[in-house]
Parts: sequence; structure tokens; C-alpha cells
Amino acid sequence: VVSTQSTSQSLRDYGRVCKDDRVLVIGASGGCGTAGIQLARSMGAKEIVGVCSGKNEEFVKSLGATDVMDYTKQSIKDYCLDSSGAINPALQFDVIYDAATNSGAGEDYKDISMELLKPAISDKKHGQYVAINGSPGMWMRMFTIGFKPNQHLMLTKGNSEDLQHLAKLVDEGWTNSEGAQEFLKPVIAKELPFTAEAVNEGFDLLKSRRAKGKIVFKMD
Repeated sequence: VVSTQSTSQSLRDYGRVCKDDRVLVIGASGGCGTAGIQLARSMGAKEIVGVCSGKNEEFVKSLGATDVMDYTKQSIKDYCLDSSGAINPALQFDVIYDAATNSGAGEDYKDISMELLKPAISDKKHGQYVAINGSPGMWMRMFTIGFKPNQHLMLTKGNSEDLQHLAKLVDEGWTNSEGAQEFLKPVIAKELPFTAEAVNEGFDLLKSRRAKGKIVFKMD
């Protein structure tokens, strides 16, 4: 629930995803990433590119990604280059949702992400970069000089209104641009009992970086 609420606030309040936006979700097969793809669709994003390993490509596309970039084969910058080696403006993003930086393996996508954001134009906001973990440098800026207007390190704000909205997306869904009904689907990597042994198993799975979705512990 917290990961989905965090993602909703990231895309809505910080990224300000709009209809027909182009969105990049880094860490697309994890708990926040799987929510990010689906919630971006619910907000009307036209193109959603998921960044994950190639083995998770079909899984991520099944959630609504229009394309998948395999980070084991190319960088997100390479994905956006034209034949001359320059960044193709048509491939830049309105919103980059980073659910991978500082997640345990030394990742830091911030600087390169800034190059891949669309520039501000008269009738459109500047592209927005939103991180949920953030690099050490972002944490330092949060508590000192702050961020540029298109950079965000989000902290979740608990409220019942968001939870009610997310529950409605699960139960009632939304109508997509083709007129079909879609529903928010929580993705559970594994469900485990709340025991010491199972908790260790869950954290081992989390640290392995092979979990698709969230790891759930049953408290009964």
C-alpha cells in the first residue's frame, strides 16, 4: 500500500503527469515500478517506457508499458540517441520516475535523467524528475539548499483520500483512451508467514533484486 501511495503522489503531485505524456519508469519490475506503470496509464500517459532486465520485459509490458529498455544491454541515454549520437528530442520524457537510484547496488540515474527531460516550452511544463530513494547528493540538497524546480525527492504523505482513490482504481478501474476498462493490480512477488525464518527469506529475496512486485508478510 505504501509503495503504491508513494508512486501515486510521485506521479501526480511531483511529476504532474498529464494526458498524452511520455513517461520513463526506472526500476519497472519492482514494487514501486509496477505501480508506476499502471498509475501512469490511469493518468492518461500515452507512452510509458519501463527500465528493467530483459527477462522481465513481457511482465512489464503486461502491466501497460508501451516499450521496455533492458538496462543490462544499454543505458537509458543510449536508448534516447539518434543515429548521429545526439539525444533525440522526440524521445525525451515529460516525467522520469526513478525507483532504482540508491536501492542497493550503487545505482544513480539522476544526472543522466536530467539530460533526458523535455525542455520547457510556452504551453508545456518542463520535464520532471522524481526519485523515491535518491542519491546521497539529493538528500543533502533536501536539507540544505533545496532542489531545482524540475528535480524532486519525494517523501510520502499519509492520508486516507489517496487510499480511497487507489482502492477505487482497484475495484472500479478507469476507462483508457481506447474505451476499454483497466484496473490497478497489486503485484505480489511472494507471500510469506510472519516468522523469523520467513522474514530472513523475504529480505534475502529483496536483496537479490529478483523480486517482481512487493514481498508480503501475513500477520495472522
